[in-house]
Amino acid sequence: MPEIVNNLDLSVVRETKKKVEADGGHFAVEKHVEGEFHFDGSPMFTATLSSNFATFNMGVDEPTVLGGKGVYTSPLNYLLLGVMSCYSSSIVLSASLKGVKLSKLKLKAHLFYDIGPMLQPSDFPLVKELKIEIEADKDIREIIKNSTKCPALYIVSHGVKTEVVQV
Repeated sequence: MPEIVNNLDLSVVRETKKKVEADGGHFAVEKHVEGEFHFDGSPMFTATLSSNFATFNMGVDEPTVLGGKGVYTSPLNYLLLGVMSCYSSSIVLSASLKGVKLSKLKLKAHLFYDIGPMLQPSDFPLVKELKIEIEADKDIREIIKNSTKCPALYIVSHGVKTEVVQV
């Protein structure tokens, strides 16, 4: 029988945890997405994303300041959406496993970046800071501090090995 806490099925989480423990702390997962740049109109880039039960066609435009169409949201908005949704799920998972029931969890992400280096040679950093503000109906500061194992947050905060190749 499902044990739902904070909209998570903890009985499934516990089964997954058993698999992790049985494999020495590992549970390998892969994500693969294909997309295509369009040389006319908007959206400028499209990709199909999948969940366990559905597929979604997503469109992206560059902002007008970079010559884009600006009709669809920008790539960085999707990045922030991914980080915030993944991180909020990590917080909720940690809270749920500790028996903390939440009824409110809101996140605001602020990305401070410089597009100058994209347009002229420069050693200036592209991204200066990512700040995430969290609002909850309970004091979850300790849970937040211990919820840094979110894959999306880890990618942006740890300079993950990245390989770009032409095939």
